[in-house]
Amino acid sequence: MRIAILGAGATGGLLAVALAEAGHDVSILVRGPHLDAIRTDGLCLRDLSGQETVIRLHATDDPAQLGPQDVLITTLKAPALAPVIRALPSALRGLPVIMAMNGVFWWYGIGFQPQGAPLDCALLDPSATLAGVLDAAQVQGAIIYATNQVVAPGVVQNRSASNRFVIGGPVPGDLSGRLATGLTSPRAEFAVAEDIRRQMWHKLLRNLSSAPLSVLTGARVREINETAETARLARALFLEGAAIAARHGFAGLGDEVDAVIAPGKGALQVPSMRQDFDLGRPMEIDSMLGIVQQFARAADVATPVLDTVLPLVVLAAQTAGCYPRPT
Repeated sequence: MRIAILGAGATGGLLAVALAEAGHDVSILVRGPHLDAIRTDGLCLRDLSGQETVIRLHATDDPAQLGPQDVLITTLKAPALAPVIRALPSALRGLPVIMAMNGVFWWYGIGFQPQGAPLDCALLDPSATLAGVLDAAQVQGAIIYATNQVVAPGVVQNRSASNRFVIGGPVPGDLSGRLATGLTSPRAEFAVAEDIRRQMWHKLLRNLSSAPLSVLTGARVREINETAETARLARALFLEGAAIAARHGFAGLGDEVDAVIAPGKGALQVPSMRQDFDLGRPMEIDSMLGIVQQFARAADVATPVLDTVLPLVVLAAQTAGCYPRPT
């Protein structure tokens, strides 16, 4: 297949190497020093053992230069998603598109209305830009179970023993199965979610419990979980999110808290939100934190820890130039 990866940073870099190794024709959309290094030296993926794999592939910062494709995969952060999708040539806009990202999918409320918990998802797609360009039937969400980081221009460090992507979309159909079968490779597995929204909450609770605390402290996830007081806050954030998920019909997720937040658990790197903060890039505050708070208020769920932490994260991000100030 001809596959274009939009935003070939940490996760996108892993996928580019995995899919190219599997024989697919891979093009990537990337920018800045990362693009320059890939054009000069190729894209390097370093695995847990330190072994490096370098591939050369078509890399551009112009969507119009991607050429004909069969599938799009975006690993763009939420703030960058709408501008890039809007800039796609018309020939690419109707293709199947897998959106691998953290947080709540922009299409979360399409065809879904939990009883007694009214949804307002406007924060996820301001001005309905994405909804105006993409048809829900072509869209797939992908939950990322892989730990990666761009450690130098052109170099991605993979810190996972296995790399798994669970996909599904807002519209029932066989697209998920066809894509999962076609994209799975020895380095990256694609699986179909029985309920992609439940799977989204499963991952979101992990990010919710660690990302804001890492932004405020600079700590890695495992360090947060091994320090008693920060672990207490992480646990509270996890359970607040689980209570909201339950109001949306996804009960039982809070039962996993002891397996997730405990000494020795968690990645030995900072979450992607802290990585963006450190690099001065736009942060996924709205899609990972702000929308969760909105869901809580609409469902009348108390979130005292999130309500305390979120304004601090927003102020820190605004001070660093990573989140817009009110106009």
